[in-house]
Amino acid sequence: MRMVDGRCLFGGIMRSNISVGLAALVAGLIGASTALTVPAMAEDAHAQNSGAVKTVGGLTPAPAVFVGADASFTSPFLAAAQLAAPPVQVAAPVPVGPPPVDTTTGPSPWTGEKLRHPDGSAFPKQISRWANIVVAVMEEHKVPRKYLPGILAQIQQESFGDPKLVNTYDSNAAMGDPSKGLLQVIGSTYQTHAKPGFKNLKYQTVPYTNIWAALRYVKKSYGMDKFASWNSGSNSAY
Repeated sequence: MRMVDGRCLFGGIMRSNISVGLAALVAGLIGASTALTVPAMAEDAHAQNSGAVKTVGGLTPAPAVFVGADASFTSPFLAAAQLAAPPVQVAAPVPVGPPPVDTTTGPSPWTGEKLRHPDGSAFPKQISRWANIVVAVMEEHKVPRKYLPGILAQIQQESFGDPKLVNTYDSNAAMGDPSKGLLQVIGSTYQTHAKPGFKNLKYQTVPYTNIWAALRYVKKSYGMDKFASWNSGSNSAY
């Protein structure tokens, strides 16, 4: 052991080797060169491109990883984690059908295809505002959508879109069972064809249940021919 200027040369060499060894170990773990500096990274990149491999203290540092031409430096561990990340799954859009309707549903703007009365004229807003409920009930009864104009024309003929209208002057009224609602259904017919759970006459003038009972009655009593007749413009009493 030789002394230089009062210092132990051997001890200094050991400390130097330990420091270098630790630096190499850190560099190997993170994929950098002997020092975590931009110049050192540049040296590593140059050495790898030229095929040369540096060793420090007997250790070979892990290779630096560059993803893409302009990507920043990263370690092999981070790169592996990025490559192993699962792709983001995008949920498929849910088909949108007609809005749900019930006894609380009121009139609403029609946003579907342009509707025309069988005579070629445009429907007044008092009529078209019921189209969403009519379509929903048609689907429940499996009545083809093509008959929508005829049913709306019948509503125009029967009540002009007034769900509270009561007929007080025909024979049914004279017998104490007046027709009521959008499609002018008498009480006995309503209760016979009402949706289960809604036979109480308080639902006779509710738009949804009035239309429901009327369409069921027409389909059961006349079949699809009556809807076709309404579509052709024959909108008489039924």
